[in-house]
Amino acid sequence: MLKQAVFSAFLVFLACSDSNPSNDGGDDSGADAPQTFSYQPQGCSYTVTLPDTRGFTSIALDDGAAVTDVPGATPARVRIGLGGTAQGADPKTTAVFTWESSAATSKTAEVKINGTIYKGHVWQTPPPTIGLGTTEPPANMHEVHVCGLAAGTTYTYQVGGGAAGADVWSADQQFTTLPATGKITIGVSGDSRDSASIFQLVQQRMKDQGVAMQLFSGDFVMFGTEESLFSQWLDAASSVTLGQQMILPVPGNHENSSSQFYGNFALPGDGPYAEAFYSFDLGSAHIVMFDDQQIAQTTPNDEAKTALKFIDDDLGKAEANRANVPFLVVVHHRSEFGNGEHSTDLDVVTTRTTLNPIWDKHHVDLVINGHEHDYERTQPMTGPPTAPVVQTDATKGTTYTVTAGSGAGAYALTAAAYDVKAQTFGGSTPYVGVYAFVTLDAHSLVWTAYGLKASGTDDTIDTFTLTR
Repeated sequence: MLKQAVFSAFLVFLACSDSNPSNDGGDDSGADAPQTFSYQPQGCSYTVTLPDTRGFTSIALDDGAAVTDVPGATPARVRIGLGGTAQGADPKTTAVFTWESSAATSKTAEVKINGTIYKGHVWQTPPPTIGLGTTEPPANMHEVHVCGLAAGTTYTYQVGGGAAGADVWSADQQFTTLPATGKITIGVSGDSRDSASIFQLVQQRMKDQGVAMQLFSGDFVMFGTEESLFSQWLDAASSVTLGQQMILPVPGNHENSSSQFYGNFALPGDGPYAEAFYSFDLGSAHIVMFDDQQIAQTTPNDEAKTALKFIDDDLGKAEANRANVPFLVVVHHRSEFGNGEHSTDLDVVTTRTTLNPIWDKHHVDLVINGHEHDYERTQPMTGPPTAPVVQTDATKGTTYTVTAGSGAGAYALTAAAYDVKAQTFGGSTPYVGVYAFVTLDAHSLVWTAYGLKASGTDDTIDTFTLTR
């Protein structure tokens, strides 16, 4: 039984004139101006920040009021993410529940677990004022952070809320926190943007495997400012894994750091660039995840500089902790050494030349990318990024993977000399996509990649083991 926590929060609302570049903060709903909002969730040691740069409006804590519009307040698309500080989030004991409602008037944000009610906040994600998605209504979002959970434990929960006798709740769902010991298997996929039905097939494989967590390497949708596309893809997972498995994505170039992306997924981090970069320990792996959109620009802005410093500092600390957590794993979108259609693009070259020296400096074991719509794995390598050097000892180099086939159309692929495996899909191949599982044990990391078949009889297309 969870210990009842006393709800304590503090709010900071700051009027601002700045807005998200892709969102501009505008909408037709009569909502207030973009705000910076911070509070400490009940029972949690960290602060939740919704920075003004995201353009979110109508931000408020759960009001506990009677629900007068039950259909409008009924929770939809319940999903599970991770909260915490940018460094040190804990998926063993923390979970974040995010959902939507159709009524802008609904201010309920509560999660009920084993008789304990946890309260959170609500906001609106307005449509952009220019470009794609301008005619769509704002998204009415609800979110609750829950801390103090027990590791490796299955919980039954509901989301919703309201005054007693005038409340509305979702159906019961179950999720399981990450275990503290033993083997842990996680799912890896990316680039689903062209086909929700293929994405649903990948989600079915994640469910069948019973992965403890999913890592998604970006390009969830084609146009990151269209809220309706996120709804469509999340609906495809709603009867499979949504609300049952923790899903942590990084945005790709198609999301373009949009407010819609950040509004749809709960990720660790606070401050002005909340959720854009973060790290956590998962069994024997230290995992660093980040939005590479700003890093890919030829002239780095303040966000890129802040992110790069965080990544460098974080990996330095993680490297010093290898005796306890031996593997260093990085997840971001652009494929640094992929060989599809983007390998010579300026943003990819910039990303490669910027990041490769950091991975070499800290002896990163594995980099997980998307962007090139195929499957690729390199031999362990070090720089220079213009002429990578293959290392016979895997602990002396970094293995780069691309697992980008969860619905996006396949690219032509020409394997490089440093590739161990290069596999496309579609066309004359038997595969409609690709995905992978990673199993972590105390001193081993086992990667297994699959060619996705519509029939369900998927083939193993690659496997390797790293040991430390």
